[in-house]
Amino acid sequence: MKKYYTLQNSLLMIMALIVSVSCTKYNISGTSTLQNVDGRMIYLRGLVGDKIVDIDSCEMVHGKFKFSGSLDSVQVVTLCIDDYPMIPVVLEDGEVIIELNDGRQTCKGTPLNDTLTAFNLRYETLMTKFDELEHRQSQAIMNGEDIEAVNQQIEMQHGELIMQEDKMVSAFISDNFDNCLGAYVFQMATSAYKYPILTPWIEALMTKATDTFKNSPYVKEYMQMAKQNQDIMTGMAEAPQPTPTLPPNQMSAPPTPNEMAKPQE
Repeated sequence: MKKYYTLQNSLLMIMALIVSVSCTKYNISGTSTLQNVDGRMIYLRGLVGDKIVDIDSCEMVHGKFKFSGSLDSVQVVTLCIDDYPMIPVVLEDGEVIIELNDGRQTCKGTPLNDTLTAFNLRYETLMTKFDELEHRQSQAIMNGEDIEAVNQQIEMQHGELIMQEDKMVSAFISDNFDNCLGAYVFQMATSAYKYPILTPWIEALMTKATDTFKNSPYVKEYMQMAKQNQDIMTGMAEAPQPTPTLPPNQMSAPPTPNEMAKPQE
């Protein structure tokens, strides 16, 4: 009997250890210089199943806010002020520091947050180049320049930027196939499509994707629906009724690769 209780206690200790190891504990400290945010509620919102829920919340007090808690696994969520999405945050072990300032929001302090923030900053830099092309076109019209020649030049530069964009996003997803960032950015990169489709960059990505990435819920469902839609468009299958839907996005999505700056027409 004594041996039985000793074995039982040992098993309980092992199970407790497994639970503690698998549990993700996050601690977040944030500051903001934004105007009129004191007293407003700050939320961490993420997907649970196919619904967006409030995972945590707190109040902004004198430009500061704090979160702490635990989850079953590492997850990307969106920090929102009231109902306005501000910045993606990875809930992972460690101390996370968030800064919400005019023109720039950063989230650093842990490996995945550092990785995602660095990518977002590079991506923002690239997006400014798209904005500069639009400004160049408007300026040419105001200056009475040869619009046809200007448009040809802009179109060529736009194509080069799209190639850079595709390469940047695809490389980031590939580097993060086996953590939550890969599936998260893939979701953001496909969110502007009216329906799931197979594009060249997606097909190239999936040829080297790991099982972890392929089996993540969003990616798996997206690929199933994209292949189904492709079969319908090529006449190999009839449209099912009703058509399944993908889970909602957590936040306002970054533009997609292969025309990321402009949603698909």
